[in-house]
Amino acid sequence: MLVFLAIGIGVVAGVFVIARGAVQLASVAYRVFEKQMDKRTATRETGLLSLAILAALAATAVIAGYAILFVFASLFESGLSGN
Repeated sequence: MLVFLAIGIGVVAGVFVIARGAVQLASVAYRVFEKQMDKRTATRETGLLSLAILAALAATAVIAGYAILFVFASLFESGLSGN
């Protein structure tokens, strides 16, 4: 059961990082729109934030994939495979 807690925490953390990155992207767009930031800096920040979002998305997908494999493995071990 502790494995499910760790998986849940990992998925929630990944979703939080993705959402936080999206909010930061909107903040960069607003600062450019209000002329508080130049386009070169905005491009660099947008690229870094996009990479962070992609990394969080990949990590969350790996954690979710592990969760699916863990659930299927526990079902097969308990004899609920349909045989």
